[in-house]
Amino acid sequence: MAQVLVIDDDPLFREIAQEMLVQAGHAVTLADNGDKAALLPAEPAPDLAVVDMLMPERDGIETIGDLQARWPNIKVIAVSAGAPGLEPGLLLRAAKALGADATLSKPLERAPFVELVRQLVG
Repeated sequence: MAQVLVIDDDPLFREIAQEMLVQAGHAVTLADNGDKAALLPAEPAPDLAVVDMLMPERDGIETIGDLQARWPNIKVIAVSAGAPGLEPGLLLRAAKALGADATLSKPLERAPFVELVRQLVG
C-alpha cells in the first residue's frame, strides 16, 4: 500500500482518482491546490503525488518542485486536460522535463492509471 497525494482543483477529478486508488489498496490524501498541499503534515510522507498542471494559486510546475524539495523520494505523476489554446501534451512535456516521473492526460482511464501507480511505487 502506498501513500498517495492527489492535488487538483477539480473536486470531481479528486473524487474519481481517490476511488481508483483506494480500490487498488492505496491510502489517499487530497488537496485542491499546491498551497494547501504545502500545509499538509510532513508525516506520513507520501510515496507518490498526482499533480494537476493548471491550478490557481500555485501551478503544477511550482507544486512539483515544492513536493520534491520537501520529500526527495516522492514520485510524481503530472496530469492535465489542457486549456483553451493550450494542448495537454505541451504542459505534460514541460512537467516531465522539470522532474515529473510520469504523465497522463485527463480524463484518467482506470487500468492505465492504476498500473502506472503500481510501476512507480511497487
